[in-house]
Amino acid sequence: MKKVLCCALIVIGLHAVAVGQMLTPKSQFILNVDYARFNNNSQSSYLEVYYELYPKLVSYVQSEGKFRGAVRLTTRLTNKATDSLLVKQNFVVPVMVDDTLEASMRSTIVSQLGYAIPFGEYSLYVMAFDSLAPSRRDSLLLVIKVDPPKPVVGSSDLELCSSIRESKNKDDVFYKNSYEVVPNPMLMYGSTSYPVVFYYLELYSLNSNQTYNLTTQIASLTGKVVKESTQKKSYKVKNAVEVGTMNITTIPSGKYRFRAVLTDEKGQVLVSAQKHFYANNPQIKAPELSAVALGASALMGLAGEELAMEFRKAQYVATPKEIKIFANVSSDEGRREFLAKMWSDLEAGRDGRPPINREEYLRRIEIANQRYHAMQKDGWKTDRGRVFVLYAVPDEVERVPSGEQSKPYEIWHYNSIEDGVIFVFVDRSGFGDYILVHSTKRGEVQDENWEAQTR
Repeated sequence: MKKVLCCALIVIGLHAVAVGQMLTPKSQFILNVDYARFNNNSQSSYLEVYYELYPKLVSYVQSEGKFRGAVRLTTRLTNKATDSLLVKQNFVVPVMVDDTLEASMRSTIVSQLGYAIPFGEYSLYVMAFDSLAPSRRDSLLLVIKVDPPKPVVGSSDLELCSSIRESKNKDDVFYKNSYEVVPNPMLMYGSTSYPVVFYYLELYSLNSNQTYNLTTQIASLTGKVVKESTQKKSYKVKNAVEVGTMNITTIPSGKYRFRAVLTDEKGQVLVSAQKHFYANNPQIKAPELSAVALGASALMGLAGEELAMEFRKAQYVATPKEIKIFANVSSDEGRREFLAKMWSDLEAGRDGRPPINREEYLRRIEIANQRYHAMQKDGWKTDRGRVFVLYAVPDEVERVPSGEQSKPYEIWHYNSIEDGVIFVFVDRSGFGDYILVHSTKRGEVQDENWEAQTR
């Protein structure tokens, strides 16, 4: 395979503005990212990264009768074991529009890049920002593990797509194994967008003399199968490609798992691949669930260490009693129920803290990891990361660089907390690990002579 990039630009509509005036959307700038791993050779796998942008969220200026804008994308792929940078890529996606058709405002820009990468564990960081308004940006940090193939039947990741069709155009960026495979990084399907889920899956090390059963199914987060199809398969090749579709306009809105399971003639599972997606079918009324039940369903995809890690990340808002109780809960089901109840309580607000939901809290954890990691510590474990996770973005940040006899420090201002509070962080080591030395927030460390710690 080869490294490729595609930017399928869609003409969209905008209201007319004066020549030279910049038009900036009020809605939040959004980047969607997905990926899939495929066999490559005995030393590496092939990683495809899929991007999706929204032209209606881009700023424009008028020039030569057109509205012109651009999005700048940055991709970084880092080996976690060696901290070495394998991929460092920046590129620009130009966008040009000239009409006011409302229907075209729903169009998107889809692009794709591919890399042959050695086996190992990687951090994938993707950031995009509006070229004319750089403060409008979005980013995502993912951990990707790439293992060597085993000498048994295996598979690639499932790739969920907006369309798949036969193709002979090998120069097409979306070309794979005689198909044009257009990804759907948003992973949203339903009556309001894509009514059909297209899937692409590669199968490896097959036995040409054996008959298999391939089952594709859609399951809720609680494990209930809501749609399923099984086909008998006799592959005449060692490696094969499976493509297919499933209409999802008859299932209620929500988060689901798309599964592909390959079994032998005795029903033994040989390969199982799955990917989460979202269904949006507002015409179907879903049964109402309690807040705790909804929380438990959102946790169904987690097990074992994943549940333990989520609770460790929630330590800043968990009570001492909850920490003791969770340590004695051993089953996955019990931990899911415990976490669901805790998040439900937190969303209602408690202990004098404002309400916070699970999605927002974990989003802050991800942002803290991107912004505040230092000295081999994850960002959420640093002092700045903890304050960010608990209190969100400060209203103002004073950054004071190091002087001849002083260390660098930052003062964060929160104007809406307790009639205004500050947090003071000092980089004592000089290696970017800012330590909280003083705050006017009740319950936080206080040192009126904190300036002495900057010397």
